[in-house]
Amino acid sequence: MKKSKIIITMILIILLILVFIIFFLNNGYKNNEIGNNKTIQEIESYILNIKNYKATLDVTITNNRNENNYKIMQEVSQDYEKQVTLEPKEIEGLEMTYKDGKLEIRNTELNLSKIYENYPNIQENNLFLSQFIKSYQESDNKNIIAEDENTIQMKLKNNKNKYNVTQILYVNAHNLKPEKLEILDDNNNIKVYILYNEIEINI
Repeated sequence: MKKSKIIITMILIILLILVFIIFFLNNGYKNNEIGNNKTIQEIESYILNIKNYKATLDVTITNNRNENNYKIMQEVSQDYEKQVTLEPKEIEGLEMTYKDGKLEIRNTELNLSKIYENYPNIQENNLFLSQFIKSYQESDNKNIIAEDENTIQMKLKNNKNKYNVTQILYVNAHNLKPEKLEILDDNNNIKVYILYNEIEINI
């Protein structure tokens, strides 16, 4: 009788331990790891360490009067930044390349070719993912959260420009690729919306 009580007690203890382990695995780790078994901090580090990429994106720019849509190809490395407009038809093939402090704008269709020496402004072109990364690294007002099990949200705030107060980058938690970028004004209206159709990272 005593033996059977000991055995039953041991079985109950083992079951309790198993229940505790299962609970811990389902809840404790879930708070730290998401998607591709990466923590939020690991995903943040991965995005901030993107050195080069090639992407095709849809861009919507909204102002007080109208909304303009573009399809753009970007290629960024540590040596240069390049952007080619694919749509609309009127400016198809418009190409901007920034390298060694020089900005070159050209389009054979429009018979356009111009080089600007010591041109700093493209470094503040918010259409580039590389600019978001730079701004995020330098910002004192930023945060990263798991929106859900599929999406990570990286957000920064900047009060210097009322048309560019908040930037939010949405990252796929499974393949770690950026999916979209929103730039909001001081009234929380989306002024720039970027959808990444294709993106190759650190190629």
